[in-house]
Amino acid sequence: MIYRPSLDRQIQDEGGMSLLEFIRQTSFRWLTLKISSEKVIQAPLFARYTHAFLFQIAYNLDISLVPQRLIEEMVRSGRINRMRRSRTEDIDPPRRVYNEDLVQHYLLAVSTENPVIEYLSYYHVLEYFFESVFNDDLVNTIRDSITSPGFSYKRKTDISKLINSIKRSLQIRSQTITYSEAEALKLCIERFASMPDLIEKLNAYDEALLDFYKNNKVEFSGGPEVDLQSPDSAAVAKKLATRIYSTRNSLVHSKEGERSKYTPFKDDRALVKEVPLLRFISEMVIVNESAVQ
Repeated sequence: MIYRPSLDRQIQDEGGMSLLEFIRQTSFRWLTLKISSEKVIQAPLFARYTHAFLFQIAYNLDISLVPQRLIEEMVRSGRINRMRRSRTEDIDPPRRVYNEDLVQHYLLAVSTENPVIEYLSYYHVLEYFFESVFNDDLVNTIRDSITSPGFSYKRKTDISKLINSIKRSLQIRSQTITYSEAEALKLCIERFASMPDLIEKLNAYDEALLDFYKNNKVEFSGGPEVDLQSPDSAAVAKKLATRIYSTRNSLVHSKEGERSKYTPFKDDRALVKEVPLLRFISEMVIVNESAVQ
């Protein structure tokens, strides 16, 4: 165990410390491991040897040593702490109850050091509602059509237009009718996410992110730029959904030869910038679906 004089002084000054605060203060992680060579080795070859060593350790000892290429991976938890209450005594008891399935995905995201697992876990929070929001939208579309004053069930053209509208919304794969996940994601964002709140949280986390999303695609997935401050809310939701969905697909699919795929560790610099965007949206989903006790 590591002795920390500052912790000892804090306990004396505060006259004690809660168990949760003690665990938070005393937990630590090894952040670096230095590997050197007695002879000069060029960087590409050294990288191959390094990954061979990492695999050997993981395979035999079930220990994962993960390269950390950028400071953002280590400081992002501190950014969240700066935004939220970091003292356990400042936290009020919950006054809402939350969907247990959503909370489990959220806890997995918060607990992991792996940005891929974190991103996909936040995505699963939104994915939970894809079918329901899509079905609700389809029902509303049909209802609006058949109750329109210009619609008549006696006119074949009106019925044909309604059928074509439904066909465009649904997909048939292996004789199974499915829906568009990208469209469902957009509908989910429109239903649960507040752009002013999202902008405020992103600014509090990192003031440079809004400009980054506005001016940069996602490097490895090709997810489009999105101006979250645009007054065109429909266009914002569509581009935001496309950015998130294309990134999700790149993380899940890794076929050889695919252009838009994620390479572990190499693309972490780009991925960690996308994580806070999805985290704050997933938090909005959880809170907006909760119930007051």
